[in-house]
Order: sequence, then C-alpha cells, then structure tokens
Amino acid sequence: MTPELRRQRPVVGALIALFFALLPAIAQAQIFKLCGDVDNSKTVTVTDGVQVLRAAAGLSSDCTDEVCDADVNGEIGVTDGVIILRKAAGLTITEDCIPDEGHINNQVAQLIRETDPLVSAVLPTVLQHVNDTLDGNSFECLNGEDGTYDISFADGEQDTSFSSCLVGNALIDGDVENANGSPILSIELSHLTSDNTIDFDGTDGTALLAVKVEGGVKYSGRLDVSPSFGDDTSDFLLVVQNLQVGPTGFPVGGSLQFVLTADSNVVGVHEIQIFYDGSNLARVLVTFSDGSFKSYKFEQQFKNFI
Repeated sequence: MTPELRRQRPVVGALIALFFALLPAIAQAQIFKLCGDVDNSKTVTVTDGVQVLRAAAGLSSDCTDEVCDADVNGEIGVTDGVIILRKAAGLTITEDCIPDEGHINNQVAQLIRETDPLVSAVLPTVLQHVNDTLDGNSFECLNGEDGTYDISFADGEQDTSFSSCLVGNALIDGDVENANGSPILSIELSHLTSDNTIDFDGTDGTALLAVKVEGGVKYSGRLDVSPSFGDDTSDFLLVVQNLQVGPTGFPVGGSLQFVLTADSNVVGVHEIQIFYDGSNLARVLVTFSDGSFKSYKFEQQFKNFI
C-alpha cells in the first residue's frame, strides 16, 4: 500500500462509520445519469458512497446495479462502496458501471462491453506481432507465464493462438489463422470478475478481409457471436466494416454492427452500431424494434456510456 493510501484509509474509514450509522434511507430515485450518483444530485459525494455500503449490507438504499455495481461483478458489495467513496474524494479509481440513460438497458450495454476486447485487445495484439517470422515464438501476457500468445510460422503464413492471455480485463483463448494476412478468428473472451464468456468465429469459417493502411490495418467481414451471460442473450451476427485498428490506441475508423434476431433474445432491440473515430468516445446507435433509435457515446477507456 502506498503512503498516500495509508494516510487516506483512516479518513475513509471514519466517513464510512459516521454516515453508515446516521444516514436515513432515501426515497427511491428515478433515472440516473452519473455513475455512483445514487441520490441523483448531479455529483458523487460521500452520501452516495454510504448508500452503496447500505445496499452491500442488505439495508434500505436507492441503489440500482447500473449506478452502484461499480466493478460490474454482478452484485453490489463493499468494494463498490469504497470505489464510490474514493471517487467522491477525487482519488484514482477504476469504475465500469453504466449509467441508466432510459432506453439503453443492461443487456445492450453488456453486449457492447463484452465485445469491446475484440477491438481493444485481440486485434491490436495480432498487429503487435504481425511481422514475427520466428516459428515457435511465445510472448507472455499481462498475467505472466500463466497466459501466452504463441506464434507458428510456415510458408509465409503466421498462425497464432491465445492461451489464457490477460489483456486489460479480458482473458483471451483461441486461434487466429493467417494472422499476418486476412485472419480467420476462433476466439473466446472471458470476463475477469464474472462467469461471462463470448465467442467469435468467422462466419462459415471465412476470414476478415485485411487491408494494410498507414498505421495499421482495416478489417471487414462477418463473425458469428455466441455470448454466455447470466441472462438469456443468445447468438447474433457481428458485421465488421472497415474497422481500422492499430497496434496501440483506439480504433481510428470503421464500425461494428450487431445484427440481432428474435432468437438473440435482446427484447425490443433490432440493431446496435458502434462508430469509431480514433478518440476515446465511440458513437453508439441503438435501433429499436419499433423503428425508433437513440444515440449514445461509449467511453472506451472506462467502458462507460454518456
């Protein structure tokens, strides 16, 4: 623990004890716009952190998962309360919770979050090693020797595999054929703090068409996607359209299109599109079954919606 955290810990503990004992329950709120803003006051304060701790203890609280499950592990716990208290104090935090913007729901937001490592981790990792021609080369991932990215090279073609490879908050497993050309993906992503998995496979075994451009590659093609979440979300088609990815940074351009059917079990939603422009904010367009639509911005670094 750093000296800064040692100094701050007693202060946070005192605030928790005081407010947890004295704060009365608050009437149920309506729509929340800010992650951690339990009382909808347009700012995150110690009061909000204590409301999260009340929810964690099973006491009356205005908390909803969208606002209070800051680490997105599927439940509201003491860790979430500490995260929100740190946010109130202006300290560094990692938050993944998703503000409720009315029409967007947890199911749609989860699909976007769980798909994101495809463009933020899988394809950039492939590009980082695309020029490696040493057969049998292996690279450790963020989890050290427990996770590797392995390369085989023969006759000018590079085939690669992920083995429990930790990149960001995702564990990656699976294979990429012809990684130095138009790749054929067979990838499974697992979330670190839940049992959620999502699989991506080239439709009918087809590759993503790769076009080399300055600073990266543009990918286009179709992927069959099979999520395994706690809800009933099922298979859908992911259309990759001129997705320009580099070895680092956010996608420079292009889009992802989630083509949903009735069998996908995303009730009321027909299609989701994500448009990238190289910035931290990707534009999300959700088209509903009644033909209406709504636009959001997806903050890629912390996986929030604004």
